[in-house]
Amino acid sequence: MLYFLLILRGENRTFMKKYRLFTAVFVALFGAASANAQTFTINKDTSNGYWASGAGDVEMHITPKNTSASNIQIDWRISYLNKGTNWTFVSLCDKVLCYGASTAGLADGSKTFTDDVLAPGADGDFKVAFNGDAAANGTKSMLTIEMKSGGTTNLGTFVAYKTAAGITNSFIQDNDIAVFPNPAQNYIDVVYNASSDVKTIAIYNLIGKVVSVYKVTNKNSARCEFNSEMPSGIYVLRIADSKGNVIATRKITRQ
Repeated sequence: MLYFLLILRGENRTFMKKYRLFTAVFVALFGAASANAQTFTINKDTSNGYWASGAGDVEMHITPKNTSASNIQIDWRISYLNKGTNWTFVSLCDKVLCYGASTAGLADGSKTFTDDVLAPGADGDFKVAFNGDAAANGTKSMLTIEMKSGGTTNLGTFVAYKTAAGITNSFIQDNDIAVFPNPAQNYIDVVYNASSDVKTIAIYNLIGKVVSVYKVTNKNSARCEFNSEMPSGIYVLRIADSKGNVIATRKITRQ
């Protein structure tokens, strides 16, 4: 009986050793991979300013932040570029280099570029420059950067919009939606990333009555011209996707 118990005890120890070994290997392979997942977020520049006509290039910044526990490297490319009439796309810089508009594969998105290594908690820097000195009021220039690291992908869209007061810049992240100009007189431009799946834009007055409905065909922006009988005042935009779900609301003013 004692001999039998000793055999069981020995087999139990062998089993426990194998179990610990299996656990250690599992944690090393999968636990470490989870802890070191390459993730990052995007922080936009909070300064939205105006540039007087003839003041030169409009520069806009975003700062991707490494939120993982290990070094990451971001691969990026331009996934959408609309320079607008008489706008000039000047350059795009990452943390390492600045690339002029004529750089091969940059403007058409056919080439992927690699940014500098970011340590845990470190910020990167992307800067886009447009020039709208020769552009007419009410026109815009847009550029979307697709950024990837590991299994994480982020989109960031820069918008430079020219008004009578000058040029204002904005940044749209993932499913954000921007409206220019606001206040407006004859129309508004609704700007978004293609991933937002915008299909319908409706304008309501403050008592909930539909004033106008617009069907969207462009993947990145839509111009909504006001009805001539639409009086001055405050209105609400309801922006819906292809399934009819309202994905955003915005308050606008017609002067």
